[in-house]
Amino acid sequence: MSTYNGAAFLDAQLASLAAQEGVECALFVRDDGSSDDTLAVLAGHAHRWPNLAATLAGPNLGPAMSFLALLASVPRDFDYYAFCDQDDVWLPGKLARAAARLAGSPADRPALYCSRVICAGADLAPVGAPVGDGDTRFEHLLFENIAFGITMVMNRAAQAAVADHPPAAGVIMHDWWCALVVSAIGEVVHDPAPSALYRQHGGNVIGARPTAAAEIALRLAAFFRDPRGFYPIHAQGAEFLRLYADALGPERLGFLRGFVASKASLGARLRYGLTGALIRSKWYGALFARALVIAGLY
Repeated sequence: MSTYNGAAFLDAQLASLAAQEGVECALFVRDDGSSDDTLAVLAGHAHRWPNLAATLAGPNLGPAMSFLALLASVPRDFDYYAFCDQDDVWLPGKLARAAARLAGSPADRPALYCSRVICAGADLAPVGAPVGDGDTRFEHLLFENIAFGITMVMNRAAQAAVADHPPAAGVIMHDWWCALVVSAIGEVVHDPAPSALYRQHGGNVIGARPTAAAEIALRLAAFFRDPRGFYPIHAQGAEFLRLYADALGPERLGFLRGFVASKASLGARLRYGLTGALIRSKWYGALFARALVIAGLY
């Protein structure tokens, strides 16, 4: 778990972690520079998770790099590794169901589990139907993240594949990065059944909405706040190419190199934006993404 000024939400999430059925788990936390009572709340749960008596506290890295730094620092003798957000709530069978699904993968093959989520208000009252796409192909994940970090569980091989190649820059979010890595060199398993309540409280770093109209409104607002930082998939793709080129087959490597090269000139952007491979869950998302490529806002 990476925390940042999450004192108001931590008790509910930690209670849902304690209520997990059929598994034994340890909790490791890195605090990303909180100025509220986060560290005190964590210390209050040290009777259950002793590591919380001395939470790893570091400078503010942002959620993506904070989670990845923590993932690289934890012991490597666990069977599975799960990201735990400070403000959400897990359903009781989340970890056991993930472990059961991942148990079918060879131990030496990176595998990652993710699922749909139930959007909820600040009071955790569910809102709408479960959300989450199940297209786990690398060619899709290069352009869109479908793996909610609050649902994500990795086997030991997946944890090592991510931790052994620490990115220097370009990572949009830790969950997107991990799903991209594992989809390229292993297997991403998507569960259509939801495993967590995704709390929407106005301070979410990413956020989601249960209807298409609300989701479009959310993304448009984010775009107008920061057009150049809204969809930085090129930097993430270039960093992935730098770190994992040797692990890719020729077809996938060619695909990734073609995408990374698309930003070289206006002509290259036009060609890729109009005719290049670009997969998104929704047609309007793909159309908007192509427009961003042509405009160089990626």
